Amino acid sequence: MTKNERNEREKQYACWLDSISFLSGASKYKLLEAAKTAENIYHMPESDVRFLLGVKAAEKIRQAKKTKSPSQVYESLKTQKIEYTFCSADDFPARLQTIPDPPFGLFYKGSLPDAKTPAVAVIGARKCSEYGHCMASKLAQGLGKRGVNIISGMALGIDGISQRAALEVGARSYGVLGCGVDVVYPKSNEPLYEKLITCGGVLSEYPVGTAPKPMLFPPRNRIISALSDVVLVVEAREKSGTLITVDMALEQGREVYVVPGRCTDNLSRGCNLLLRQGAQAALCAEDIIHDMGWETLLTDTKDEPEKRVSSYINSKDGSPLSRTICGILDVIPVTQDTIIMLLREQGFSQSVADICKELLALELSGMIERSAGQYKLKDDVL
Repeated sequence: MTKNERNEREKQYACWLDSISFLSGASKYKLLEAAKTAENIYHMPESDVRFLLGVKAAEKIRQAKKTKSPSQVYESLKTQKIEYTFCSADDFPARLQTIPDPPFGLFYKGSLPDAKTPAVAVIGARKCSEYGHCMASKLAQGLGKRGVNIISGMALGIDGISQRAALEVGARSYGVLGCGVDVVYPKSNEPLYEKLITCGGVLSEYPVGTAPKPMLFPPRNRIISALSDVVLVVEAREKSGTLITVDMALEQGREVYVVPGRCTDNLSRGCNLLLRQGAQAALCAEDIIHDMGWETLLTDTKDEPEKRVSSYINSKDGSPLSRTICGILDVIPVTQDTIIMLLREQGFSQSVADICKELLALELSGMIERSAGQYKLKDDVL
């Protein structure tokens, strides 16, 4: 039997064991330590299992043997285009092997992150602000353009925003799920799920078919941080689940960066608190790349959009009115009435019709965008 054949055989037995949802990761590691190989665990006498794990665990393993063989479990995954690896396999991510509570195995679709490629976990609020949306997109795209892998949890808000932004610029991104790797959660992120499989991967320590439950998400966060060199927090409330991931990252020896926010903004209080506690501020992707010394490892692509609003404002392009409108607007939308009021304060006396005409021209030029009757600068011109 060749080495590859032995590895595949071991994966079959490990996968069978890892599909017994009753068993904790610690229990599986305990069995592996005693038996030395996954195949030996399968053939271990029931009395030995009872001694190591107790009566209930021994009964669960006995029932699992009656239900499906290791080869049946493994082949069932293959038919669903799901791959599997575990802690003793050559392709198990090295970053996971040194953390305090490593997963026993991983079920995944697509691929696993390349250990040699720098990776940043982008995390934050599910119900984020326009500012958070803008910064998550901007930073993920800036990092992605330079070849950094983006790791996150494929959740609503900052997670999904950052992963979509990275994929848009051709970067690779990986989603760590709090459910089975065959379960799309939230359902609205199904297009993102499919794209991740093609341009990265989705992975989970939970057996196939595991439904998403609140108690499963905090443990998966340790994998998000462990697969990354840096954890970047975009928006977080003072008491936020995001801060749990930060604690795990610090325990694992990862660097923590945050996007600063307004002191009066509830969504930025967690970030600003982390800054006071010693976290690094990230204003753009290059801040992280420079601090981590990644310049020579990554693609030499400038983290600057071709069209910047600051250049436009300070140029002689357009009219003074259009340049002033761009100076007024930000990533947080404002109403037409607010724009007119601010223009009046700066001495502009044009009619409402003329101001509306200028707003339309800026919208058509791609400098600003309108949504629900409000205007803001487009993210890619900041």
